[in-house]
Amino acid sequence: MENSILIVDDQETNRKAYRITIEDSGLFQYIDIAGSEAEARGMILKNNYDVILTDMIMNEDDDGIKVLNIAKEKDPWCMVLVITANDKKLQRYKAFDKGAFDCISKSAPGIKSSDEIIAKCKTALNFRNMALNQIEKEKNLDKLKRYFDPNVFESIRSNPDILIPTNKIVSIVFWDIRGFSKLSETLKAHPDLIAGFLKEYCELAAKCIFEEKGVLDKFIGDGVMALFGALETESNMDIEHATNAANAAIKLREEFNSIHKKWMDKWSLYSPEKIDIGLGCGIHTGQAIVGNINTEIRDDFTALGPTVNLAARVEGRSAKSQILISSTTEVRIKQNFSTNKVGVIDDIKNIPGEYAVYELSKK
Repeated sequence: MENSILIVDDQETNRKAYRITIEDSGLFQYIDIAGSEAEARGMILKNNYDVILTDMIMNEDDDGIKVLNIAKEKDPWCMVLVITANDKKLQRYKAFDKGAFDCISKSAPGIKSSDEIIAKCKTALNFRNMALNQIEKEKNLDKLKRYFDPNVFESIRSNPDILIPTNKIVSIVFWDIRGFSKLSETLKAHPDLIAGFLKEYCELAAKCIFEEKGVLDKFIGDGVMALFGALETESNMDIEHATNAANAAIKLREEFNSIHKKWMDKWSLYSPEKIDIGLGCGIHTGQAIVGNINTEIRDDFTALGPTVNLAARVEGRSAKSQILISSTTEVRIKQNFSTNKVGVIDDIKNIPGEYAVYELSKK
C-alpha cells in the first residue's frame, strides 16, 4: 500500500528538515511540499493525501487551521497533524476542535524532535487505515443487508467474520416459474402487469425464506436461490437447516397459489389466451464454499461448488407446483415430511454418477 503526505510550512529550513525526516522513515511513498496555505489548498484539491503535516502560523496566524479545514472538507479521514508553539495552548485547542488528529509542539522556534513526528505520522496512518477498513466493511454489510432477515443481520453486523468464505454443509433451494417466458410474451404489451407480479412474487419469496432462517442468495429473472445453514457456525445443525428449507419451499408454494389467482384475474382482462404457469422447486443438501465472495466486478454472499449445480438440476426436473429434493436432503427430513422417489438424475455435466430424486409433500 502506497502512502502519501503533504508537508506545509512557510520556512524553507523547516520544510527541508521535515522532508528528510519523513523520507528516512520510509512511511510514505509520495511526499509533497507546500510553502503556503494557498499553495497547500491547490495541492489538496488536486491530490489525495493520507496525512498532512502543517505549521499553524505562516503568513497568517490561522493558516494551519485553513489547511486543516480544506483537508477535512476534501476527505474527512485525512489525518492532519498541526505543529504549534509550546506556549500557544489555545492554538492546539482550536486545532483539535476543527478535527486535527494530533498537535506537535515546537520545542524551540523551528525545531522539533524527528522521533515524535515519525511516531505520530505512523499512528495517524494506522488510525486512518483502521477507519477506512471499518467503513469498507460497513459498506459491504449494507450491500448485503437485503439478503438477510433484519433480525439475523444484526448478528452479522456484530460479527462480520461470519461472512468469511467457509466450507460447510448447507441446503440450497432453487425456485423457478414454469411458463413465465410464454406469459411475458403474451403480455408484452403490458409490462407493468409482469413487473407488478414479479415484485410481489419476489417479496413473498424473501418473506418465506427469512421466516425459516434462510439467506436470500439472489433473484435470477423469475428464479430465486436461497441458502439454509449458510450462517451456522456449528457443524451438527444440517437436519434443522434441511427442515427449514423444506418448510420454506412448502410455504412459498402455498402462498404462491394465492398471488397466482390474484394476478390471473388481472391478466385475463388483457389476454384471451390461456395462461398456464406454476412454481417449480428443487432442494439439495451438501458441502459448498459459502460466504462473501469478492471479485473485481461483483461482491456477493453466495455458495460455490458442485452442490449448487446439483441443486439447480434437481429444480430443473420439477414440474408446476412440484418440490423435488435430493437423497441427501430426503434422508435428513423424511421423519417430518412425506417423500416419494420419482426418478434419477444421471446426466449432470462434470458430476458423474446417479442421483435419486424425491417428491416432497406435507406429512
